Amino acid sequence: MTGLILAAGKGSRLSSGTGDSLCKPLVPAAGKPLIAYSLDNIALMGLDRAVVVIRRSGAQIADALGTSYGKVRIEYVVQDEPTGLVSSILAGCAAVSDDVVLQLSDEIFISPNLSGSAPELFSQTDLAVGYTVDSEDKIKRNYSLELSADGRVLGCVEKPRTVTNDLKGTGFCYFSAPCIQLLRDCYDPEKNEPNDLCDLINMLIGCGKTALGFLVAEEEINVNTPDDLLYANRRLS
Repeated sequence: MTGLILAAGKGSRLSSGTGDSLCKPLVPAAGKPLIAYSLDNIALMGLDRAVVVIRRSGAQIADALGTSYGKVRIEYVVQDEPTGLVSSILAGCAAVSDDVVLQLSDEIFISPNLSGSAPELFSQTDLAVGYTVDSEDKIKRNYSLELSADGRVLGCVEKPRTVTNDLKGTGFCYFSAPCIQLLRDCYDPEKNEPNDLCDLINMLIGCGKTALGFLVAEEEINVNTPDDLLYANRRLS
């Protein structure tokens, strides 16, 4: 199983507000680069390899992190023109032949639930989607998740107008190798479809893949704006 971290976004909303010249994944939160929190999660699961997708202008990420983070070996894939989250997943998976655990480089988990139950859950499903219990406002800015009584993912909606429960989807997902192969087979580069994470999850479910939801952390902080960063610093300290 390989950790896949997406770090090819521009992060313009954050940098324009903070005036920071660093690539977004290197912006510090509570004294540690944002991307380090994703690497911590990968280490927490006992994985020893992480593939990090960067844009050509993001070489400073590789310069800062080097080729290892503790016991986690880091490899880099350069994506020239990112056209969406799914395109970045495909770019990273070009270097991967096994199952994948997806992480975003701007996502912080408070009290992550990853050390024991998560890997065991992954062995029981094709796809696993991490969620947190959160407010309607935050769900509307991220994506909503609908689960069956036995924890199966029935579907998800990106930035929903109407929220029917308190389950907020996160960027943390497990994909089995067959799921990644199905994505390779089904992705339409001309239409760039599927494009976002919800598109991908819904497509895999529609193709008959089993999907389970799991409570990934006490709280997720997606750092997109200076206010998000300010909140993250307060929460972590």
